[in-house]
Amino acid sequence: MIFYFSSTGNSKHVADMIAKRTGEETVSMADCVKKMQYDFKLKKGERIGFVYPIYCWSLPSVVEEFVKNVSIEKYGKHYTYSVATCGVATGGADMELAKILSKKGIGLHATFSVTMVDNYTLVFNVKNAAKNEAKNLRAEESIKNIVFLINNKTGGYHNHHRGLWPASKATKVMYNVSRKTSPFKVSEDCIGCGLCAKQCPTRAISLDYGKPVWKNKKCALCLGCLHNCPVNAINYGPTTKNHGQYKYTEVKED
Repeated sequence: MIFYFSSTGNSKHVADMIAKRTGEETVSMADCVKKMQYDFKLKKGERIGFVYPIYCWSLPSVVEEFVKNVSIEKYGKHYTYSVATCGVATGGADMELAKILSKKGIGLHATFSVTMVDNYTLVFNVKNAAKNEAKNLRAEESIKNIVFLINNKTGGYHNHHRGLWPASKATKVMYNVSRKTSPFKVSEDCIGCGLCAKQCPTRAISLDYGKPVWKNKKCALCLGCLHNCPVNAINYGPTTKNHGQYKYTEVKED
């Protein structure tokens, strides 16, 4: 079983590639949190996978909430792994995940990481589609290697993008403080489609007279609402409007 969280498609792509090779099903952590569905029963020999993006060198709040609440009924021994997708570094996210899982009697046999396009457009500019595709194309070989190792139940530490992980304690605090919804703004271009409210993993958005309103003071800051808006009507702070939108699209390999 492959548990994944993805707001703009990177981690979903990785989870789908693993599922295709292993024959195991994918489960959206965001959907589970919204439905409060946390109980799972595994088949004999089934792998347990966690695939997620990195937010401020730590786990996204949605992933943390899911993992803390999940109950997994095991059937014998199960190879367990994690795959982190990141723009630059993973920080201490895999250690954070391992600590939570250990309290449930689940140990990580392997950890992996891969760099892809970063959707955090408060900092990163993603307007250049060709540049985005080139970065994700370079990631494909890494993903294929990760999938091969997972399919063969290879153990060990394969996270080669940890960076200055001790700083993740501070960046974790920064992430939790920065998850305010007040900087979200909606332009007059909004067509009232409601997609932002439908896909929000924390149910932070509702429609008021056909326009999105952030009813919660905090969200996951996944920026899925911003990137998935069909008319680019949502921005967060002064920079995101000029930094473009990003959604994963299948790369074209030679």
